[in-house]
Amino acid sequence: MAIPALVVSAVASIMNGPVNKIIDAYVHDQELRRRLKAELESNLVSQLSKSLELGQAVVMAEVKSEHWLTRSWRPLLMLTLTGFLIFAGFILPLADMLAGRELPFSPRWQTLPEGFWDFLSIGVGGYIGGRSLEKIAGSEFRLPGKKP
Repeated sequence: MAIPALVVSAVASIMNGPVNKIIDAYVHDQELRRRLKAELESNLVSQLSKSLELGQAVVMAEVKSEHWLTRSWRPLLMLTLTGFLIFAGFILPLADMLAGRELPFSPRWQTLPEGFWDFLSIGVGGYIGGRSLEKIAGSEFRLPGKKP
């Protein structure tokens, strides 16, 4: 099985950063240092690959589900968030401009909490990744009720 580039990149950044510094600082034997680094890197790749496979299995189970809500929760969530962003970033300022004053509605674009933006960026990443898996899976099987 091929190791995804995402896993290789994550392991490289972890190993080239703090892990190598800690090993170099506390392990003085060169051979032991080399073996430790190799074993840690191997274990990291293995664990991250397993985690990625489990995530893919969850998405595939959702895609294959017979229930429309299980298949559709990601698109519904993203449409809701997109609708809110359009409202807060476009419609509300336009209504303020037409009214000639700031309308008493909260939250405003500027007052959205930082966690909202984190949630949105994670959601977009998960949605895009999930849709990619759905497209791949769609070529292998047909969902009930969908025409080929």
